[in-house]
Amino acid sequence: MNIALLRRGGVACLAFVAIAVLVVMVPTTVLAAYSPGVLDACVNPGNGMMRLVDSSAACHANETFVEWNITGPQGPAGPQGPQGPAGASAGGPPFVWACTPAFFPGSPSNNIQTNLYIFNGSSTTANVAVHILDKAGTNLAGVTIPGTVPPITYPGQTGSSTVAVSSLSTLIVNWDIPTDTVSPPGGPNVSVSVQVISDQPIVVGTTLAGQTSGHCSLLPK
Repeated sequence: MNIALLRRGGVACLAFVAIAVLVVMVPTTVLAAYSPGVLDACVNPGNGMMRLVDSSAACHANETFVEWNITGPQGPAGPQGPQGPAGASAGGPPFVWACTPAFFPGSPSNNIQTNLYIFNGSSTTANVAVHILDKAGTNLAGVTIPGTVPPITYPGQTGSSTVAVSSLSTLIVNWDIPTDTVSPPGGPNVSVSVQVISDQPIVVGTTLAGQTSGHCSLLPK
């Protein structure tokens, strides 16, 4: 009696193992036959039922074979998003700095200088343009500074000209402050503001008369 029960139990265990192996192997075999990137199915138009099949499988008489790509074609580009808040990001080049004032009221004579410091904080060479402007925004590069003896001209670049500043280097630009007894603040050819343009991230600062610090700001885009 015990031997018969053991035999029956052994047969039942073997049958269970055989069924488990078939259950594991069948899906693996079917999935391996699928075409990469494509889904194939047989659809019954009458009841809407659908079953995934191998690409070489034959559908039943009441079914229709359908196939579609898993990944569809790329759609058109969407509209540009809104601009972020000012100052949230410096964005890309050009990087534009503004420094003002660039004049020291009460300057009695020449030989009192404005000093401009441009630090290239990027890992590559920066191409920088310095524009010294009067109150109307006229670039004064090459113009004689009022009251200088002997006559001295403003430094800076014109047009699309730039000067190279190596990585982690500082460009120092200085010029004599106009004598306000000759040309008062805001008068002809008097420096009022400075515009600095760079294709790399930089930091800009100024000093007036060797002691008073001017104000420089990175303009938001």
